[in-house]
Amino acid sequence: MTVSLVVCFLMLSSSVLSLLMTWPRLLKSVLAGAVAVVFIVCVVVPLVFHYSPRLQRFFLFLNSVSSSISLNRPEDVGLPGTRNFYLKTDKDVSVGIWHVLPGSLIHSAPEEPGEWEAWYEGSLKREQPIVLYLHGNKGSRAASHRVELYNKLRRMEYHVIALDYRGYGDSSSVTVNEEGLVADTKLVFKYLRGKAGNSPIFVWGHSLGTGVSCHALSELCQENQCPQGLVLEAAFNNLHDEIELNPLSRVFHNLPYFEWAFIDPLRDIGNEFKNDVHITHISCSIMILHAQDDNVVPVELGRKLHKAAQDRRPPAALPVTYIEFEANYGLGHNNIPRAPKFSSIIR
Repeated sequence: MTVSLVVCFLMLSSSVLSLLMTWPRLLKSVLAGAVAVVFIVCVVVPLVFHYSPRLQRFFLFLNSVSSSISLNRPEDVGLPGTRNFYLKTDKDVSVGIWHVLPGSLIHSAPEEPGEWEAWYEGSLKREQPIVLYLHGNKGSRAASHRVELYNKLRRMEYHVIALDYRGYGDSSSVTVNEEGLVADTKLVFKYLRGKAGNSPIFVWGHSLGTGVSCHALSELCQENQCPQGLVLEAAFNNLHDEIELNPLSRVFHNLPYFEWAFIDPLRDIGNEFKNDVHITHISCSIMILHAQDDNVVPVELGRKLHKAAQDRRPPAALPVTYIEFEANYGLGHNNIPRAPKFSSIIR
């Protein structure tokens, strides 16, 4: 045992001496690596992002991140009584849509697909509320947290109309920007207007969908086509502040050219999502829902949007309600529909 300890000690001593002898070389390598990292973070990444519209759109919309779910079979994700269909929203654009029936109508739909269009559209006139759902970035209308919300709303006897904007899901694969998403939303809303009869229509936007819904409804309300209400879940006040406060961009905040590198180019390709401006033109009732532990859209941005709505909407506008969920519920960015008393809040 003693001989072994002596051998181990001698080997360790030899290793320490070797390390001390090569320390200057290691120090140089560490310093070179640190300089390379700083150069990449402070120079390469900002330059690449500023001059690459494709990269800018990717990080903003994440529309190329999707799953292998077959969107023409909504029953495969737990949505029986759901019609999959498509609407043409522009010359070369069609969008994929799910019409999720209220719970009481699931088993009333005809079995023959050839009868679905007339029957499903006719069901919209039954004066049950219709929710037009506008999802956030990444994935499609089949994402699990979205399906969870549809099922909650259908149990409350609401129709849910969930669409994938252009570039998402199985909708037309074209270049994505704010104007295009707004155009898709307005056309689907007008389609519902024409089919709903006296049924009330509500619009629900989540995350990026709050930017789409605020912009679209700002224009629709100015055309005297406001819905009965708007729900904004995990909303931000404008894209500038969302990028600035997003955890992914914090490493770049202190760069003197932060706005030039990361915000100006998004504005230049037509993406601003000025919710705090658009909301001032929306005269219907508004509800803003935000979780304190949202690590994608910080809660202070929801508070800012609420303040803008309170301070800048005209006196004749219907009320705006702000509901903030405590962090100990663990709802984060996607799980507000799991909040206690969620159904009663929405009703």
